[in-house]
Amino acid sequence: MAGNVITVLKNSLAGAAVIAALAACATSAPLPGSAAAVAKPPVGCVSATATHLPVRSDECAGVGSTYTRQDLDRTGQVDTPDALRALDPSVRVHGP
Repeated sequence: MAGNVITVLKNSLAGAAVIAALAACATSAPLPGSAAAVAKPPVGCVSATATHLPVRSDECAGVGSTYTRQDLDRTGQVDTPDALRALDPSVRVHGP
C-alpha cells in the first residue's frame, strides 16, 4: 500500500514539474500599452507596411519614418502638416 502511495506522489510531482517547465517556456503577445507593444523600430526602419507581409524582428520592411495617430495627437497641433513638422522638422509639407 505504501509503495502505491509513493508511486502516485512521484508521478504527481513529475507531472507538476513538466507542467511548470512548459508554462515557463510559453510566450504570449504583449499586452496593449505595455513597453513591448509600443516599442518602435530604429530610426529610419519601418517595421510594417500596408501589405501586412511578415517581417523578421531584425529586418526592416521599408526605409523612412512612421507616425501613429497618437504621435500626431501628442504634438498638440490641430493640423496634420503642423503636427508632422513638430514631430520631424525635416518634413516638408506642401499645399494647403
